[in-house]
Amino acid sequence: MTVYSSEGAVAAFAGIGARRATLATAAALRLGPAHLLISAGWAGSLHSGVAAGTVHRAKRVVDGATGETYESEGFAEAVTTLVTSSRVASRESKKTLREQYSGDLVDMEAATVARLARVHDIPFLAVKAVSDGHDFELPGMERFIAPDGRFREVAFAMHLAVRPHLWKAAARMGRTSAAAGAALCQELAALIAGGQE
Repeated sequence: MTVYSSEGAVAAFAGIGARRATLATAAALRLGPAHLLISAGWAGSLHSGVAAGTVHRAKRVVDGATGETYESEGFAEAVTTLVTSSRVASRESKKTLREQYSGDLVDMEAATVARLARVHDIPFLAVKAVSDGHDFELPGMERFIAPDGRFREVAFAMHLAVRPHLWKAAARMGRTSAAAGAALCQELAALIAGGQE
């Protein structure tokens, strides 16, 4: 668990998935009253209209396991629908989520944060950086998520090292993730600055 705090914001990160998002949200809320809960991080695109390397505010978050929907309020410019999955989304599952929920993005945490925001009666927003396109897939990614929610980077690098046919795809994902990460930082800084005005 990593927690950063400043005068205007608290950032908590506990890893990938719903259970870890619950821990991070609880840690952030322990530091004082919150005026907005933001689920920020990576997402995958569900169709060609959402490009890798971009950042989006979600208007709606759908829990892919239950179908429950959460709306972002007060962010008129947010138009995307984000679907939260319990697993790393394959190319095929991305297509299914797009068809089933008219989704634009998929992640693994936002619905959990949205549910906790509702429980605590706190406004909610999801801001997601798109790391991979709708037709992108690196097989077997699930096995590199540790029980504590961390991504096992060394194990993943060793896996890639002996699979040259995956190098190009991994390099592309690295480039788009870096661009999206920088854009995500700018978006969050703007949100925090706006909240302090």
